[in-house]
Amino acid sequence: MMNSGLSKRWLWFSSISFSLVLMPLLLAIVSFASYIWQAQWLSYIFDTYTWRVVWFSWWQASLSTLISLSAAVLVARALARRQSFVGRWLLLRCFSVALVVPTIIAVFGIILLHGKYGYVNQLWSWFGGQPQSYVYGITGILLAHVFFNLPLATRILLQRLEAINGETWRLSSQLGMNSKDLWRHIEWPHIKGVLPQLAALVFALCFTSFAIVMTLGGGPKATTIEVAIFQAIRFDFDIAKAVYLSLLQMVFCGVILWAGLRLGRPIDIFVSIQTSTKNLRPDLKPFWGIVSDTLVLVLATLLVLVPLLAVVIAGINTAWFDVLFDLRLWNAFNNTLWVALGSASVSLLMASGLLLAQRHWRDRNASAALAVEWMGSVILVVPPLVLATGLFIGLNRHVNIFAINLYIVVLVNALMGLPYMLRVLSVAYLKIDKDYGRLCSSLGVQGWHRLQQVEWPILRKPISLALALVAAMSAGDLGVVALFGSPDIQTLPLLMYQRLGSYQSDAAGVTAVVLLGLCLTIFVVLERLVGGKGD
Repeated sequence: MMNSGLSKRWLWFSSISFSLVLMPLLLAIVSFASYIWQAQWLSYIFDTYTWRVVWFSWWQASLSTLISLSAAVLVARALARRQSFVGRWLLLRCFSVALVVPTIIAVFGIILLHGKYGYVNQLWSWFGGQPQSYVYGITGILLAHVFFNLPLATRILLQRLEAINGETWRLSSQLGMNSKDLWRHIEWPHIKGVLPQLAALVFALCFTSFAIVMTLGGGPKATTIEVAIFQAIRFDFDIAKAVYLSLLQMVFCGVILWAGLRLGRPIDIFVSIQTSTKNLRPDLKPFWGIVSDTLVLVLATLLVLVPLLAVVIAGINTAWFDVLFDLRLWNAFNNTLWVALGSASVSLLMASGLLLAQRHWRDRNASAALAVEWMGSVILVVPPLVLATGLFIGLNRHVNIFAINLYIVVLVNALMGLPYMLRVLSVAYLKIDKDYGRLCSSLGVQGWHRLQQVEWPILRKPISLALALVAAMSAGDLGVVALFGSPDIQTLPLLMYQRLGSYQSDAAGVTAVVLLGLCLTIFVVLERLVGGKGD
């Protein structure tokens, strides 16, 4: 625990962090409040289109959550049983890549597979069928959500199943339990405790999904609240309607967050998979179990791997050199890199200040420490696009919003990554306090000496992971960039989205490969550079 001298010395650092978190949120709230009296509330409340959008937001999120979790249970159980599966390493690696791949790239891969002239329809035509246009709408949205949420849910459930000790399996073998008995008496009790929190997390991710719905939906029958907010500002310039929808989205996100907290503390989405050296499960030999598990794992691998391969293949085309020598691509590349590194750095600054303040108040004032913790999670109630909308409304009156758009994008993306940053770093900070806090205080090791000698070796790896994750997420952001973007200032996701919208599939493919390579490079380099080779 920091002594009082240290807390005063570092007060300015925490103050900067608090300001960076609170000021954008307060500005957004004030901006919304200024339009409350201008809004025609009755017309919006009784607008059938508005409630159709609300209904579709809940419906697609609920259906996506149900499908993702059901499939994740099957995949996690198959992975737990088939530790010798040939493609196990590849599947787990693909799941890790899916956590950082930009949304627009995954969407592009799904279009390449399931579009009217995609590989699936080509295969169907080879068997004599007629090409079907099903990717745009609820079907495409569900495919994209499962692509992103299945790996996340599977990793968490698999970690729970891998935690079952060997003695339990030995006892089940002695009792002659079959696969159904193992599921009912052993596996289900281990995973049912995490399922409510996991369902809340997946639902929140699907409910606030922007790029997926914007690209694969967006029509009157497939529009979510966030897409409707974007359309109200950029297409209709109906600020009052955007404010109403933003407030509605904040209320719903608040309800989702409250439900998640009621179900338990947030789960760790950055779990490491520890495979046991010897699988002691008694249900490994039945033939049909082997067949079903292999089929499930092969399908899961194809679900995640094939869209990424399709993107890479689509990027190798005749337009390669023309696109690479296009100045717009490299301007967008530089902007994307700046947004990624800037957002990760600002998010780390915010998280460090909040964690220092929380450390200071943990043993002094529990309520203050809890308030600091809540401050880091407030962005979950105010989604990035809603926050960006408030900033757009508030700043557009006083400054040229497009002259400072990249700075706003960096700030909003930093806030978007803050909950993830805190989730990764808080465990390490608690470990430092628990194991070394009193020792450092008794020896008088404080300030930079404590940071260098005690904290940095423990924090280095979590910081590298947090920086890499937030940077990769920010590089792939489309929602905030689409709101603040301009023809002169673009990022790779926005450039790719525009090329897809103008049917420049070859140029979009090359852009997708460049963006994918950039995100993976950022993630690997930051992990190695900050985390160290030996960790």
